[in-house]
Amino acid sequence: MRVDFRTVNTVWASVVVETLRRLGLSYVVLSPGSRSTPLALAFAAAVRDSDGDMQAIPVLDERSAAFFALGLAKQTQRPVVLVCTSGTAGVNYFPAVVEAWASCVPLIVLTTDRPPEL
Repeated sequence: MRVDFRTVNTVWASVVVETLRRLGLSYVVLSPGSRSTPLALAFAAAVRDSDGDMQAIPVLDERSAAFFALGLAKQTQRPVVLVCTSGTAGVNYFPAVVEAWASCVPLIVLTTDRPPEL
């Protein structure tokens, strides 16, 4: 397992990504932002080390990303991870998350948080 020890956030991101990789995750859809950078970098490293078993797909618009991930999860019948930054980015995932819940389609949503002072 490759762990990035530069900051607390990079350690946690490395551990989360490695855990998902070991559980057989194949796809992650990224809507990158400044606060989700540790997760995006950890997924990029995992994709490099996966020998093609894992793919990271960047989709900048969160709403489009969520529906793309929903379609991918429906097609593969396997969980797909969605990653976005803090604030309203996660809210834009909501319509697709509701659809996934109603359809019993597996999505794993990882969002970041703003520091308490903000």
